[in-house]
Amino acid sequence: MMPKYITENALSADNQQATPISSGSPQRLYAEYPKKRRLTSQEAILLGVLYTDGCLSKKSKNCWRFYLSNTSFEIIETFRRSMIKVFNLDNQKIKISQKIVNGKPFYKAIVDSGCCGSVLTSKYGTFRTLAYKGKGGRKIYPPTKLPFTKNDNLGIISKFLQIAFSCDGGVNLYIAKSKSGYRFLIRNLYIACHHPQLQLDYRNLLSLLKVRSKILLKDNKVLVQGKQNLQNFRDKIGFLDKVKITQHSAFWQGREKNEVLNLILSSYGNPRDIINLPQFLG
Repeated sequence: MMPKYITENALSADNQQATPISSGSPQRLYAEYPKKRRLTSQEAILLGVLYTDGCLSKKSKNCWRFYLSNTSFEIIETFRRSMIKVFNLDNQKIKISQKIVNGKPFYKAIVDSGCCGSVLTSKYGTFRTLAYKGKGGRKIYPPTKLPFTKNDNLGIISKFLQIAFSCDGGVNLYIAKSKSGYRFLIRNLYIACHHPQLQLDYRNLLSLLKVRSKILLKDNKVLVQGKQNLQNFRDKIGFLDKVKITQHSAFWQGREKNEVLNLILSSYGNPRDIINLPQFLG
């Protein structure tokens, strides 16, 4: 028997990663990690969703709820397909809804299943990533860790990272100015992550694929920059096709993340072509 590890359960199906804890200690469970973990690519994809935009929490004593909300239908569809393939789930068990928010579609996917939830929590423990407040208001992060090592299949690690960066990642391409007025390009990509252990895990997994990154503690991000690192990310990981940049971007809203990444790489040979784009003029 493997030792039992104390892991934490989010208390809300509304948004597991950001669930506030009002008082006391969070609900806990004991999860046994099997001696041999054989991840399939579809399971890695599902984990990529759950560690970022998705959540898994207790709905009732014998039932777990998978919950995902996103502006990208491609990410919702990726979640749906992975649930079907990993658990041989009936498509009718996956409830997908849509509403219009600020004139744009917003999607939700919900799966209620005691069996599926128990399988994942017994193997991986918690998927909660944000901190809760302990005694005296001290910030405490739940004990969690990405379930990969340097000995795992790099293709499966790549699948996980692709989904995680598609959900919680972004691309930056914009103009900055020096004190002397010289204009230059800021070119990078990142994944937003508050959990200190997961920040290290993301950095280590990226390095296995020859992508160097650094952790920005103040910004709660893992940052990738530099031509070779960005090119390695594109060639070995990339973003999901058709996943677009959200309204938070002043210059690239509605453009595909892969498209802007390709523009970044092309700019290393022709920076003026990017600097002179219409969105940067005026």
